[in-house]
Amino acid sequence: MCTTTIPNEKLYLNRWGLLLCMLWASYGSYAQSAFSLQQAIEYGLKNNRNVTNAQLDLAIAKARIGETKAMGLPQANVALGLSHTIKPQPFFMPPGMSFIPGEPAPPGDEELALAFGGVRYNSSAVASLNWLLFSNSYLLGLKAAKVYTDLSSKNITASKITVAENITKAYYAVLVNEERLNLLEVNVHRLDTLLRDTRASNLEGLVEKIDVQRIEVQRNNLVTEQQNVQRLQDLAYILLKYQMGHPLDQSFELSEKLAKLSFSEEMIQAIKRPFQYGDRIEYATLQTQRDLQTIDVKNVQRSLWPTLSLQGTYGYYNGRQSIARFITRPWLDAGSIGFAINVPVFDGFTRRYKLSQSRSNLLKVENNMELLKQSIDLQLSQSEIQLRNYWFTLQEQQKNLDLAQEVLRVTQIKYKEGVGSNIEVINAEASFREAQTNYYTALYNAIVAKVDLDKAAGKLYVE
Repeated sequence: MCTTTIPNEKLYLNRWGLLLCMLWASYGSYAQSAFSLQQAIEYGLKNNRNVTNAQLDLAIAKARIGETKAMGLPQANVALGLSHTIKPQPFFMPPGMSFIPGEPAPPGDEELALAFGGVRYNSSAVASLNWLLFSNSYLLGLKAAKVYTDLSSKNITASKITVAENITKAYYAVLVNEERLNLLEVNVHRLDTLLRDTRASNLEGLVEKIDVQRIEVQRNNLVTEQQNVQRLQDLAYILLKYQMGHPLDQSFELSEKLAKLSFSEEMIQAIKRPFQYGDRIEYATLQTQRDLQTIDVKNVQRSLWPTLSLQGTYGYYNGRQSIARFITRPWLDAGSIGFAINVPVFDGFTRRYKLSQSRSNLLKVENNMELLKQSIDLQLSQSEIQLRNYWFTLQEQQKNLDLAQEVLRVTQIKYKEGVGSNIEVINAEASFREAQTNYYTALYNAIVAKVDLDKAAGKLYVE
């Protein structure tokens, strides 16, 4: 009895465990199925490939600092060598020279060829140490590596700003299209009601068949527009997923709704002030590049400074005529230690030309900084003017939308009471849809202009 119930109980518990895991996994996926704007930006900052590459550049820069520091640490090497002299190299003596001092030279005018090769087997095991004690290039290299790391950090921030900008615009594009789809659905239902009532009136002989056909044409056009906007909405979702680094084959929803936007002069001034050029990551990046170029100028200027290093060697050597004696005879040791100073004297004017290039590059960076200042001022002015224009246009389109809605309401009432024609209703419907399209176009333009002004002022994304 026990042998049959225990496995069933285990199977029962395993099934419940599997069910709980599936429920937990589904809950986890559900928790990620809706994103607010901030959540979408945070997701993009973690998953966008451009940000990931910038972070890898920072890791490379930090590793480069470690590599530069390692150059100032003692460098130790061990060299092992074994050679076998197959045939010694000949040595030639001129004619008339004696090989043994004090004895007459051999007769003849031929050169004398002698073989000097030493022993047949030579071996060595030598350890060497080199420690760089002073080098101006090394010290400046350490400083440059730290500045380069700071530059890589700024590049990460620049990538995040771009990602935040693209996600924000794509997010609002989805929200605007969603509002358009909701209104188009209401418009289709309203035309369906009008079409149904008109058909009933046609059956009763109150209106002609052409009145029904006009409304059918209007409805078909409206349904086509609805389908087009739906496809645009699908494309907007794909673009948002792409900017977020989200898998394109996985769907999600937006947890925020398009609220009524409010623009004011105080809001614009709050974005612009206080403002410093260093708030823009592009200007801060140029400042770091200027620091790097300044270090490069100093490095070229001090390239004639001497370098000091500590050097030492110690090893064992052996040389025998046969392998047997090579193994049995003891090895002899030798070593040395000392300092080495390297003083550049003349480099063929290479330093002069390198210094000229480095100084010119520094002037270019400074000119680019001044040019960027002017560009930032222009961007601020353009973004502010565009925001004001789009905000004014949005207000006017809001008035037109309210007016078109009121005209449509009155026209429908007149038509139901028999004092108006369906042509007036159709024209009012077309004007209302056009007002809706113009309004949401102006709304999105105003949102984009607000994002551009935030970016121009360096306040779109701040770590």
